[in-house]
Amino acid sequence: MHTLLLIDDDPDVLATLTRSFRKGYKTLSAGGGEAGIALLNEHPVDLVICDQRMPNITGDRVLSHALQVQPEAIRILLTGYSDVESLMTCVNEAHIYKYVTKPWDPSELNLTVVRALESLDLKRALDTTSSQLETAYQDAVVMLCLAAEGKDQDTSSHLYRVQHYTEALAIAMGVDNKAAAHMGLMSMLHDIGKLATPDAILKKPDKLTAEEWEIMREHPLNGVRILGNNPFYETAREISAGHHENYDGSGYPHGLSGDDIPLSARIVKLADVFDALTTQRPYKKSWPVETALTHIESHAGIMFDPAMVIALRNLFIDGTLTRIKSAF
Repeated sequence: MHTLLLIDDDPDVLATLTRSFRKGYKTLSAGGGEAGIALLNEHPVDLVICDQRMPNITGDRVLSHALQVQPEAIRILLTGYSDVESLMTCVNEAHIYKYVTKPWDPSELNLTVVRALESLDLKRALDTTSSQLETAYQDAVVMLCLAAEGKDQDTSSHLYRVQHYTEALAIAMGVDNKAAAHMGLMSMLHDIGKLATPDAILKKPDKLTAEEWEIMREHPLNGVRILGNNPFYETAREISAGHHENYDGSGYPHGLSGDDIPLSARIVKLADVFDALTTQRPYKKSWPVETALTHIESHAGIMFDPAMVIALRNLFIDGTLTRIKSAF
């Protein structure tokens, strides 16, 4: 059952509103702006009907507060006079669904509430579907990258560390939080192209021959092909294609340099190398973080974007790298 918050300083009007909606909805009532704000702070509601002209706190201020504390709730303004300025304020600042003039037609107000709540339910259903689809994509990412990298726990931990190093670096480089989180998720697919690399090369214990290196160096573009054309994986394609490019142009597969290398690929390259240096593997001991950072700094402008190297050092200073490393 939907919950409606009814706000009006006139007891008779408030009683009329309550009678109109109490059969089909759970109703909360407030006899003024202060009481309305108090209820908004304490109880989740689906829709607010609020009078405009009230002492101390007017309806537009109440609905603006509702937008801040319960942004999903539908907001309807009751007004008994033509105050264009107040209405514009309410539309612009409180993002109201509709304003209704007093005296209102009860059937029309009821229909407005029904339609408003139908739109709210539809939005919630779409949000749930979108969230489920996003989760399905995320699960697919994890399954794909584990298939490419191997199923051992060490490799899985590496992927999650690279994900979170990437996200932290992206934010440090000015990427907004949502895009940075997506970039972090897509970073897990940086070596997806290895699915097309023969196991005899991937698992060879000895040094690769020149011919084998040529095959290995195909995995960035193989990754682009595997990831297809789905827009969700656009960042993953950038990362796959560019994470072996070097800042000075000496990398592969295209020999890109500087800002011609996508930002996402520059970030993941640094995150991947940092984690590889600071993690113990069967064939190597882990490097101390300070040693790894010094090594990376010596390659700033050669392998890595110099600005990102500085950002990585700052993430070590503020404890971010340590928190991520200890979490996985």
